[in-house]
Amino acid sequence: MRKKVISATVTPLLENGELDRRGLKNILERNIRHGLDGVFLFGSMGEWGGLNGNLKEEALEFACGLVQHRTELLAGINATSLPLSLEIMSSYRKYDFDAYVFMPPGKTSKLDPVRSVLKVLDAADRPVYLYHCPPNNGINFTLDQFEQMMRHPNLKGIKNSSANMWLRRELLLLRAEKGLKTLFFEGQEWAADEALMAGYDGMICGMGALCSKMMRKLADCVDRGDISGAVETQNNIIRVFHGVYGRDIRNCWNGQKYALVKLGLIASPFTFAQEMDSLTDEAKRRIEKCLEEFKAELD
Repeated sequence: MRKKVISATVTPLLENGELDRRGLKNILERNIRHGLDGVFLFGSMGEWGGLNGNLKEEALEFACGLVQHRTELLAGINATSLPLSLEIMSSYRKYDFDAYVFMPPGKTSKLDPVRSVLKVLDAADRPVYLYHCPPNNGINFTLDQFEQMMRHPNLKGIKNSSANMWLRRELLLLRAEKGLKTLFFEGQEWAADEALMAGYDGMICGMGALCSKMMRKLADCVDRGDISGAVETQNNIIRVFHGVYGRDIRNCWNGQKYALVKLGLIASPFTFAQEMDSLTDEAKRRIEKCLEEFKAELD
């Protein structure tokens, strides 16, 4: 089966904090042109925690009308509590997209995370992807818990952002041994080649708005058995990661947005997710140098 590539996209904003509709259109059309299999709205890179409900619904409605199933469209329903996630799911039912993405709330919640996932799966009117991200919510599922969730017919896939190769292998073995159908997607940009070569079905990564062409190339290399090409592409993605985000990831959101501004795709690097003064002149020069070095690979 062809390896799937899904972008966990940024949400482009204008300087006043409103949705950059033209920027969102440019990102989506570029992702489709580069052959991506899907776009995930309102993940960690999409600033789900910093956007109000009206802005998210505006973006989702706009994206649905633009994409019209030319690529799979995923909408995150993450919230600080299970009831809020279920409320968001209910408000999104009227839009024509393909799947929800849910990460159970952690740290401030004492709810059983497996029960939370199962409640979302039971309530869903379309497929659901589980966003497994222990660095974000502190939740580490056991293999028995994964099996319980994977047996639910509404769970289409798992975005595994644990950075744990042991878990990647164990999930693949579990799926094969139990005859389960859940798809597995790598969530860490710097480990995608390893995961895809091990047997993962695809990747869902936060640099997808910027690096969609490189991500597609990486997956295509794995598909045709070009291991050296996959490793080379993976290393170039890491180099872009360092150039845009910085080695200390100081410019995660505003760095990628600034790169998209310089490529003429969006209007502003503005983000609610981090202080804008971290985008220093030195950081801008670093990003511009990176874009020049990888000009051909990016577009």
